[in-house]
This record gives sequence, structure tokens and C-alpha cells, in this order.
Amino acid sequence: MKKINFYFKIIFFLVLSLPSVASEAENALNDAVTNILRQNWPYEAFLAIPRISEMRPTLAIEISKDDSNLQTSTCIELFYLELKKKFEPKALLEREALHKLLCKAMRRAITKTEPFLIAKKFPNSLNIALRFDFFNGLIKVVEMPYPPLAPIEKLENVFLDEGDVLIFGNIDLPEEIELEISQSPL
Repeated sequence: MKKINFYFKIIFFLVLSLPSVASEAENALNDAVTNILRQNWPYEAFLAIPRISEMRPTLAIEISKDDSNLQTSTCIELFYLELKKKFEPKALLEREALHKLLCKAMRRAITKTEPFLIAKKFPNSLNIALRFDFFNGLIKVVEMPYPPLAPIEKLENVFLDEGDVLIFGNIDLPEEIELEISQSPL
């Protein structure tokens, strides 16, 4: 019984340490990206802006697979606002002018940094999303957020093969229920 208890404790501590190993690798990547971009990113100039700690804009960059150069950079919040305005013309982004200013600062940091330094950190990725924290001066690599969709487009043209699982944002799609009573031909 003591051996089982001993092995259980060892397994328990190993399982608890696995998420910390993953977060350490993620933190190391985030620190490396921050160190690469920090010299060209003037985040300290924005510290006097009220509520800057609440804003964490995201910049999506696309790296060329052939020569590891920066192809495009897009500010996600501003890009998604333009998409949302297509089906909601009166859509607003809180502090839109500040988002545009932060976008310029983020793009400047990316363009002034050597592209191969960024590409070296992401050898297999072509599209990368970086979340900039202007209050703490940190940059995080994040998953690309989903774009806003028109309400009609959310459920339109959704086809699944048998056995596929549909995960579509936070929308619960109804499942087709098999009939309990079979229909007979007339």
C-alpha cells in the first residue's frame, strides 16, 4: 500500500508540473519576441495615456516562406471593425483614434526590426498574431482571434461530413434528430 501511495504521489507531482513546462516554453518565446522588438517599440511614450493598461491591441503579421521577409501586417481590432461595418454601418470601436496610433507604433516596431530575427523564432509559421501590452512593455504570441460575422452568415452555408464536430464560436447549432416513427411510402 505504501508503494502505491508513493507512486501515486510521484505521478501526481509530474502531472502538476506538465502545464508549468508548457508555460515556461511559452514565456521564453514571449520574452524572446519582446527582446527582439523592444528596441524599436516606444511603449514608454504611451504610459501617460489614461487607461492604457486596459488596451492590448493585436497585430497580425505574415512572413514570406521563401525569403523570410515581412509580407503584411494588420491591426486586428481595426481590420475587424471594418469587417463589422459591412453589416453594421454604425459599429464603433471604443477609443478608435488611440487604436490607430497604437497600430502605427506596432507596425513601426515590426518594420524596423530585421525580419529574419522574427522568422527565426517562428520557423514553421507564416501567420503570427502578437498582442502588445503598452503598459508593461510585453509582447505575447497569441492565437488569431475569429473575425466578426454577420448574423445571417453565422448559420448560412454550414456543411458537415458525417462524424465531423462543428465548433463555431459560441453558437450552439441544433443537431438533426432521427425520427422515432419511420415514415412509410404512400
